[in-house]
This record gives sequence, structure tokens and C-alpha cells, in this order.
Amino acid sequence: MAHPRVVVATCLLALAGCAGSLDNPDRFGDGGSNVGFVCTSLGKPVKAEVIGQKCVSGCHSASVVQSGLDLESAGTSSRLVNVSTTVCPPRHRVDTVDGGTLQEKISQSSPSCGASMPPGGGLTNGEVSCIIEWTRNLAAGGQE
Repeated sequence: MAHPRVVVATCLLALAGCAGSLDNPDRFGDGGSNVGFVCTSLGKPVKAEVIGQKCVSGCHSASVVQSGLDLESAGTSSRLVNVSTTVCPPRHRVDTVDGGTLQEKISQSSPSCGASMPPGGGLTNGEVSCIIEWTRNLAAGGQE
């Protein structure tokens, strides 16, 4: 029978291996599916690399909820899809009819209601396409 210290040491060595990163999602045991929806237009996980960098900081985080919209926490679709806006009711933030106010605010410099987002611009055409792709996916019941 192996000595208990040898068993513990062997287990610790086994756990010390490299787990991989988002730069290499195939190294994860689930094939990287935990990164969320990856938009085809940019090949990036939209919530982590576009929404998180361009929309969350200072405006739509879990702690700073401008216009009642938290884009950081899990369950984003429940706060976006077919949910009336606080600024432009009765329009929805995201819907299947016209894309909703979120799509309009990120793609037009003078939206019909409220201001364009993010304030002062800052989204590339690719990022706008990526967010629209993501919102359509959410409206269809897809992955966050």
C-alpha cells in the first residue's frame, strides 16, 4: 500500500498542469463552449470581448445599471429580449421585428429615441455587426 504522503504528492503534481486559456479554448475539456456566443463576423466571444470591453465599464455593469440595463451578469437575454426600454417605451431593447432599440442605438448616429451608444462612439463596424449577430441569436433563444 502506498504511503499517504506519496499519494497526496502525486495528486498535487497531477493538478499542477496548465488548464489552458481563452486564447486556446480547445484546451478546455468542454471544447471552450463556456466562452459564450462567438460571433462569426469577428470570431470573438461577444459578451466577454465586445460587450464587456465597450458597454459594461461605467454604464451597464452589475453595479452601474444605466437605464436599468445590466449587460454584465448572467441571464442577459432576460433583460434584453422582448423587454420594454425605460427610455423609449413601449419599444423593446431587443426584438425580432426591427432588432429593437439596442440595435438602433449602436448602428445609428441619431436614433429615433435616446442617444447613440456607446456615448461618443467607439464601436467598429465589425463590433456593431457582432453585437447585432448576438442579439439576433438571443432573440432566437440562443446562447448568451
